[in-house]
Amino acid sequence: MVGPAAAPSVVWEVELGAAITGTPALATLQGEPAAFVGTHAGRFVGVPLAGPQAGRVALDLNVPGLIWGSPAVDGEGRLIVGADDDVLYAIDPDAAAIVWRRRLGACEPPRAPGPEGSRCDPDGGPTIGPGGGIYVGADGIYHLDDDGTIRWHFPKEAGEEPDREGGADPGIAARAAHVGAAPLVAADGSLFVGAQDGGLIALDREGALRWRVELGPDVDAAPVMLSSGVVVAAADDGRVIAVDPAGALRWTFTAGRDVRAPLAVAADDTIYAAALDGVLYAIRPDGALRWSYAAGDAIASAPIVDAEGSVYFGARDDFIRALDRRGRERWRYELPEDVDAAVAIAEDGLLIVGCDDGVLRALR
Repeated sequence: MVGPAAAPSVVWEVELGAAITGTPALATLQGEPAAFVGTHAGRFVGVPLAGPQAGRVALDLNVPGLIWGSPAVDGEGRLIVGADDDVLYAIDPDAAAIVWRRRLGACEPPRAPGPEGSRCDPDGGPTIGPGGGIYVGADGIYHLDDDGTIRWHFPKEAGEEPDREGGADPGIAARAAHVGAAPLVAADGSLFVGAQDGGLIALDREGALRWRVELGPDVDAAPVMLSSGVVVAAADDGRVIAVDPAGALRWTFTAGRDVRAPLAVAADDTIYAAALDGVLYAIRPDGALRWSYAAGDAIASAPIVDAEGSVYFGARDDFIRALDRRGRERWRYELPEDVDAAVAIAEDGLLIVGCDDGVLRALR
C-alpha cells in the first residue's frame, strides 16, 4: 500500500460527533471495503470506502463507554474493540451486531476519574495472534479465545490461581498495573508489552513470564520487533530501548520528551518514534539517529510507513504530514483540530484518518 505522493484533497468526510483517537481498521462490510472506527461518545461505525455508499455510515452501533483505541480484525472479519467501561466487544459488521462482550478485570466502579477508574480499560487496541486468539491490555495482559473466553491473564490476581507447590508465584500480583499499549505478538506466540508500572515484559505463549526489563516511568508505546528478533520499546521519559530476545539491553536512545504513540518499523529496520516534543525520530537499528523532523506541536499519532518507505503522521498542530524515507517533507494537510489518530492506508492509496473534531475523512 502506497499513500499519496502529493498533497491530497478530501474525497469524503463524515461527521461522527465526538473525538476520534484510534486508527481506523480496514475490513469488509457486505463484501465491500470499509473503514471502522470508534469515538469518545461510544459510537462505533463502519463507512464504505468507495461506491455509492462511500462516506456514508453503513454500520452504526453504540457501547456504554468511550472508545479510545483502535479496532482489530479477527480471522472471521469481526471487529474487536475495547471501551472504557472495561469491556471488550466483538462486532459482526454484516449482521450489525455485537456478537459477544467480555468485561475485563474487577475495577469498581468500571468508569471513574483517576488511575483506578482506567486501570481495567482495554484501550490499547487488541492484537490478533498469528494462529488466532486475541491479546489485549487492561489490568495486565489477557489472552482470549475467538469466542471471548479468557484463556489466561498476566499477572494473576492474588487468589486467582493458587500455587500448587505452596511457594511464591512470580505471576501473581495483588493489583495489576494498567497496560495501555497493544501487545506485540511474535510468530511463535511469545508476547512483548510495556505497562504503567514501568516494566517491559516478555511472556511465553502460555502467559508465563520470560523476562522483565525495568524502565522506570510508564511504558505506553506499543513496541516493535526488528528482523533480528530485537524488541524496541519506549517510555514516558523519552527513552527508546532495544533488548535482545533474552531480555539483554542492546542500546538506548533518548528523545526530547515522552514517547507514547506506538512505534513503527520500516522494511530496512529503521525505527520511528513520535514524541511529545513535536519531533519524529528515525532511529537506525543500531540505535543511532538517522534523521529527525520537527512538527509544530506534540505528536501523539503513531507513524505509519507505506510500501515505499514514506512515513505519515498527525500532530497537535492540526496537520497530517508525509515524509520520504530520508525525512524530507513530501506534503502536509491541515485539519480543523488536533490529529491524535494514526492514518490508515487502503489498497488503492486512499488515506483514512480521524480527528479531534469528530470527523472521519478520506484523502487522496
